[in-house]
Amino acid sequence: MNSRNRELVDRLAAEYALGTLRGRARRHFERWLVSPQVGSMVKAWEERLAGLEPALERVAPPAAVWKGIESRLDLRGREHTPVARWLAIAASLLFFAVVGIFAIRQTSLPPTQVAFIQEQEGAIYWQVELLGENEKVNILARSPHALEAGKTHELWILPAPNVNNGNPVSLGLLPASGEARRTLTAAQRAALAGAKQLAVSLEPAGGSPTGLPTGPVLHVAPLKRA
Repeated sequence: MNSRNRELVDRLAAEYALGTLRGRARRHFERWLVSPQVGSMVKAWEERLAGLEPALERVAPPAAVWKGIESRLDLRGREHTPVARWLAIAASLLFFAVVGIFAIRQTSLPPTQVAFIQEQEGAIYWQVELLGENEKVNILARSPHALEAGKTHELWILPAPNVNNGNPVSLGLLPASGEARRTLTAAQRAALAGAKQLAVSLEPAGGSPTGLPTGPVLHVAPLKRA
């Protein structure tokens, strides 16, 4: 890739990470994510932009909003009647119900694929759920292995042969207890497209230093539709 093409791809990677690359251009760019070089550019932009989103601050609604509700429900002319009070309560409950449903839809994603890390017909060590269109991963530790000091378990995608040269792509460290939820990078999403299996390897504390499994592969589990 020459410097001119690299500059163009880097700009597209930035737009992809920001979410401003849309439609046919985005779909076309996603085909390039199979290239480790392009995937690393997107990952670099995602890491560079992480945490830059502005924090949300509490903002009091304008007085005109409540006045508009009063006017539409004709509360001012009946403000001392029980009916008016109940209408006001009902309007408030409806408002918060709509806001609550909207918030739930924005924050919750349905599981679409699942993998159970286990011995054959044995206890389940971890339950792995892919959420939405491979947007997030949720990992539940159920009865994981005991670990010796200085070791950890790492989860890997086993991609299709034409993705990342067929090399495993890390999904991060497996929790020793509790639950872990992570947002997936563009490279991880690309590796999951067409992937049918996940694997677990034993690695040094902090994870593989090479980006590929370095210790023994302990488990391979099929990915199934949730």
